[in-house]
Amino acid sequence: MLVNFLILFFLLLIFYQIFLAYFNYIEGFDDYKEYDLNNPNNALILAQQNAGNISYLKERLDKLATIDKEVYDISLNMTQLNSQMTELVKQQANAATSLVGNTPPQISGTTESIVKI
Repeated sequence: MLVNFLILFFLLLIFYQIFLAYFNYIEGFDDYKEYDLNNPNNALILAQQNAGNISYLKERLDKLATIDKEVYDISLNMTQLNSQMTELVKQQANAATSLVGNTPPQISGTTESIVKI
């Protein structure tokens, strides 16, 4: 029951991530404007559009620069999670050893015998 629930939960998480990746794109430059290259009177307009596009690209790059701190924070969290998981595994191993012990139990009737036909 629990295993089926976990499988369903993780499948939903995977489909949710696929849904977000498909419908929520970050990298699209929707404000980018195409130039009218056929009109010779557009020299000043083209310069202004270039300046606007350059400032837009600079804003986008400044936003991307903040990702470095987020990646660093995630890296620290992963390191802490790894050490916590290692300690948890050690505690479980110690608990199992204290319950069962280090020596295998003695079982009667397990001696080797040779049967001759």
